[in-house]
Amino acid sequence: PNLQQKLLQFVSRSAPTGDPATDAEIQSLLRLVRMTAQRNPGKAHLNNEYPPKARAALDKVNMYANLHEFNLQPESVQKKWLSLHDAFQVVPLNMETPVGIFGLKSPKGKQLNNTIGTSLGTMGASKNEGRFRVRTVRKNETGDIVTEDLWTKKENLKTVHGTCCSNAFTSGLFEKICRINHSCRPNTKIRTVTDSEPEEYAVIAFCDIEAGEGLTLSYLQQRSESRSTEIRREELLEKYGFRCECEACERNESC
Repeated sequence: PNLQQKLLQFVSRSAPTGDPATDAEIQSLLRLVRMTAQRNPGKAHLNNEYPPKARAALDKVNMYANLHEFNLQPESVQKKWLSLHDAFQVVPLNMETPVGIFGLKSPKGKQLNNTIGTSLGTMGASKNEGRFRVRTVRKNETGDIVTEDLWTKKENLKTVHGTCCSNAFTSGLFEKICRINHSCRPNTKIRTVTDSEPEEYAVIAFCDIEAGEGLTLSYLQQRSESRSTEIRREELLEKYGFRCECEACERNESC
């Protein structure tokens, strides 16, 4: 789905989640964002021009919108969603959220890799300090369903919002396209193939690409004016969690 449209649809509802406490929090966050927009006319909502507090508020609204969209998907899509890279791995506290489990080494843990658990939003103490309490469901040796709470490091958890922020384009979250690396001077671009639901997109080369040369896309929103290497790197680090080392950045080119 077009994530920008989904976000607008989500925030336009008076009760987007159906949970009174969560919906009240969302409305409070939106009031902060609207006040900031009124005080900063002409500035984009989704870039670094907004004050940190307003950006954090908008990011939390996005998190709720992504969780809502995730919960609408069939299990097969949810598993694909949480199989993607999470550059942030920020597990929310004080709320239950789905998490992807990966990279566990113990015999029991290996059975849970690539499954979806539920973070209970609490962190451990003493020997479990720094670990999150995650409710898991698995089949035991006799085929019975076993529900168990485990204390899991955040390094072994992926979040719905984190994978979306790490991989999504404005037009959607694409299982294959998101694996194309970024470049500030890319050799491909995304174009709409159909405008029906669900929309389809294609990756199109706009220059000659040599055999064996990697495909690249720009993760940055298009602007009429060029940006310095410093500004591009700051934006990419905040939004996607990496420092760009593309050819244009290495040459300190504006683009």
